[in-house]
Amino acid sequence: MAKVLIVWSVLAFYAFPASALEFSGQYTNLLFETRDSLKQDRTTDLNRLRLEMDGGDGPVRFHLAYDHELLWGGLVADPAVAVALARPEPTWVDASATIRQRTHFNWRHTLYRGWLEYDAGSVNIKLGRQRIAWGSGRIWNPTDRFNPVQPTALELEQKLGVDAVRVAWNYTGNGSVIAVAAPPRTSSRTSRKLALRWQDTFGEFDLAVTGGRIGNENMFGLDITGNLGDAGVRMEWMQARNSRDGSYGQLSTGLDYTWYPALLPNGLYMALEYFYNGAASSPLLTQDRLNSRSSHLLGGMLGYDLTPLWRFDLLVIADMQRSGAFISPSLKWSASENVDITAFAQIPQGTGVSEFAVFEPLYAVRADWYF
Repeated sequence: MAKVLIVWSVLAFYAFPASALEFSGQYTNLLFETRDSLKQDRTTDLNRLRLEMDGGDGPVRFHLAYDHELLWGGLVADPAVAVALARPEPTWVDASATIRQRTHFNWRHTLYRGWLEYDAGSVNIKLGRQRIAWGSGRIWNPTDRFNPVQPTALELEQKLGVDAVRVAWNYTGNGSVIAVAAPPRTSSRTSRKLALRWQDTFGEFDLAVTGGRIGNENMFGLDITGNLGDAGVRMEWMQARNSRDGSYGQLSTGLDYTWYPALLPNGLYMALEYFYNGAASSPLLTQDRLNSRSSHLLGGMLGYDLTPLWRFDLLVIADMQRSGAFISPSLKWSASENVDITAFAQIPQGTGVSEFAVFEPLYAVRADWYF
C-alpha cells in the first residue's frame, strides 16, 4: 500500500507544477445500529477521511483519492464481520491494509481512486483505479459488470473502483466506442474483464450495446433510455453464458416522472422499476454481477425537497416471487454549504426464503463534511 501511494505522489509532484494541483477532501461519520450474526443489537461507528488530489497539464490529467477508515463498536467483534474485514478487496492492485485491529476496533487505509488520463479530444485513455459506470437504471444496473452495486448496500454512493485501462473513441458529440480491460488476481478472486461498448443518441433516446468476457462467461448487453412526454423511460438487458449456470438473462425496466401538484410545488419525484434475474436459482454468488434470491423484484422511489435545506427520499423493493419487502426512508439536511446530515433506515420484511429474510433492520445517522 505504501509503495503505491509513494509512486503516485512522486509522479504527481514531478510531472505537474504545483499550480496545476488541486486538493480537496471529505470526512464521513456513519453511526448505525443493527443486529450481528448472533442476533445481538450492536451500535457501530464508521469514520472515513478521504483526501483527494487532482492535477492536469494540457491533455494529461490525474486523480488520486486516499482513504483512512476507522470502524469501532460492537459489530467489529462479530466473527462474520471480522472475516469480511480480513478479506482482500477485489482489485488487481493490493492497495489497502489494516493498520491496527482490536476486538472492537479496526483501522485501515486504502486507495479509493488513482488514475492517469490522456484526452486528445476524439480519443481518451484512462489507466488506473477508476469507476466504470455503465447502465441507466435507477435501482438495478445489470449491464454494469465492472462495478455492480446491490440496492440494499449500506453506502450506495461508495462504489468500488476497478484497476483497468479504458480507451474511448468519441466519433461524434454523442457517439463513442469504449474498450475496457481489467486483469485478474487470484488472491482476491478478481476475474479478468474485457468489454467493448458502443453508445449513441438517436432523437430522444440513448442507445448502448455492450459485449465482453467477464471471468469465465461471455455477455451481451443492451441499454436504452429516453423520454416519452415528460416521463423518463429506461431498459437494460444483459444475457450471459458460463459453464456452470448455462445461459441466463437479467433485465431491468422502468420509468420516472416528476409530478407537480398544487400541494407539492417543489415536485414529487417518482420512479418505478422491475428487475428480472434469470440466475436467481444459481448457487454461485459472484461480485461481477447483480445477485438476488428471487427472480422477480419490483422497486419504487419517491423524493421530495421539503425546503431548500431538507429532502425526503424513500426506496421500497418488493419480492414478487417469495413475498417480502425492503423499505429504506431517508431525511437529508444541508446543515451548511459543505455539511450534510442524513438520517435513514433499512427495514427488511419477510421470512424463510424471501429475498430480504437474511437482512437485519438498521438505523443510522450520517454526517458528511466536504473541504
